[in-house]
Amino acid sequence: MAKKVIGVILTLMILSISVLSCAATEDEIRNQQKEIKDKIDQAEDRIDDIEGEVDGAMDEINKLNAEISEKQDAISNLNYELSKLNSEISTLEGQLKEEEEKYNGQYESLKARMVAQYKMGKVSYLDVLLNSKSLSDFISRYYVIEKVAEYDTKLLDQIEKQKITIENSKKTVEKKQNEVSEKQSKLKIEEIALTNKRSNKNKMVSQLNDEQKKLQQEIDAGNEALEKMEDELREIARKAAMSTAGGHVYKGGKLEWPAPDYTKISSPFGYRGSAATGGVGTAYHRGVDLASAKGSRVLAAEAGVVMKTYKSCPHNYASKCGCGGTLGNYIMISHGGGLVTLYGHCTSVDVNVGQSVSRGQQIGTVGSTGNSTGYHVHFATIANGSYVNPMGYFNK
Repeated sequence: MAKKVIGVILTLMILSISVLSCAATEDEIRNQQKEIKDKIDQAEDRIDDIEGEVDGAMDEINKLNAEISEKQDAISNLNYELSKLNSEISTLEGQLKEEEEKYNGQYESLKARMVAQYKMGKVSYLDVLLNSKSLSDFISRYYVIEKVAEYDTKLLDQIEKQKITIENSKKTVEKKQNEVSEKQSKLKIEEIALTNKRSNKNKMVSQLNDEQKKLQQEIDAGNEALEKMEDELREIARKAAMSTAGGHVYKGGKLEWPAPDYTKISSPFGYRGSAATGGVGTAYHRGVDLASAKGSRVLAAEAGVVMKTYKSCPHNYASKCGCGGTLGNYIMISHGGGLVTLYGHCTSVDVNVGQSVSRGQQIGTVGSTGNSTGYHVHFATIANGSYVNPMGYFNK
């Protein structure tokens, strides 16, 4: 694409230099206009494509931003969950420590009693009986000894079971903690991938914007070259119109309306916004557009001699092309006295160069050739080499 842009820019530069460096014939200038306009159209089409690509990329970037935001929210939620799990594990570890301390304390008490019993020797029923003051005292003493041993055993067993319960709870929480950590790691990887994808899209948008700027510079250079060529064409027209034009000398007066079957003036003379032309044509309109049906009559506005025609544009439909210097099929008539009239975008041209025509004579038919978006006649008046408002010639 970069090569294409550079090539187009170089072409425009060469064509612009050729216009300035040497005097060219009208045919040469028109051909150069067509080449430049074709390049401009290519650049404008590419700009349209770029705008579509940028819009598509921005849509994707917005989607990526939404996805990244979702991932970040999910990671934040997992962080909160991990914090709760860590707190839960900390609590369980505290409980487990307490139970271990209980177990150790009780176990030490049991060991102390067992040591004492070992030192005292085996306690038998006879020992308890002989040391008892009465039968009830004997029963009480033996019962206490038996219950203390039983209590120690049960308590140790209970503490052991509580420890196992706490350890199992801790393992369950740790397992969940590991699962959450894995989810978090996976989400972070996905977030990084999305962020990289967004970065690449932003880079692509930046490159497209740079390309668009270069193309716009190319278009501006092409329009400047076209304007210089128009200056040369006006000078050619001025010189031709200063002749007697085959004996015809326009001395003023109202011209014949060139499109008798027109329906409206679709675009006036002078500055106009892009909305007036649907993005086609120049901001400064050098004539008036007379909307008419395809094939309706185009008449000579005044008697004169045909000084130039273009009959080779095949694009007789709503399009934009550089044929005839964007005018498509057109006719130029010199009326003498410095006046030349121009009839553009014709379907057919019915006269030839050098032919004398009379006022009101049919010279062609309405079309939409060249840089045009609808069927109409582009009618222009060139007085002494300068485009002037044609309407002034119908209000005399």
